[in-house]
Amino acid sequence: NNNSPHRVLTATRNLPYNPTLLFKVISSVESYSQFLPFLTASTVTARDPATNDPTQAFLTVGYGPLSETFTSRVICDREKLTVEAKSGSKYGTEGADPQAGKGASSSSGLSGFFPGATEGIFEYLSTRWELVPITPVEAKGRPLTKVNLEVRFEFRSQMHATLMGAVEGQMAGVMIEAFEKRIREVEGKGL
Repeated sequence: NNNSPHRVLTATRNLPYNPTLLFKVISSVESYSQFLPFLTASTVTARDPATNDPTQAFLTVGYGPLSETFTSRVICDREKLTVEAKSGSKYGTEGADPQAGKGASSSSGLSGFFPGATEGIFEYLSTRWELVPITPVEAKGRPLTKVNLEVRFEFRSQMHATLMGAVEGQMAGVMIEAFEKRIREVEGKGL
């Protein structure tokens, strides 16, 4: 519903990989900008000392003239096989440019295109990956994992919702396809 400020995009795929490999690729937040469309930068800024999984990252989302850097809280749960990234005031993290304390005027990169637009594109942005191993009987003895992706977000303005409306419905599927391609690359390198 393009009239609602709250958006939810979902996609599900069964992928022929074990959940451990999938979790490794999905939790490698620092590599996201190398293969995810519309993500122009990804930098892990904090890690869990016990697991070395990321716990905080800067993620920059961009499309055309629109760009915004978020501070994201990252939650990797190896037992539940979930990876979540939550950004925005709804989750206690503000969209903030990592250079903000160094003289940057706006995290959104919008001020040159939309005067006065310093608040950014999103009110909040949340992604949640869930990996569900498929039993060997169902998978005919080969590794098979059901991958569920849910993206929740709210645009700060109707203008942004209109600009992104043309592509947003395809984004969850495009993200899973990008991860699937990345997994094939990682698996081919024996990582």
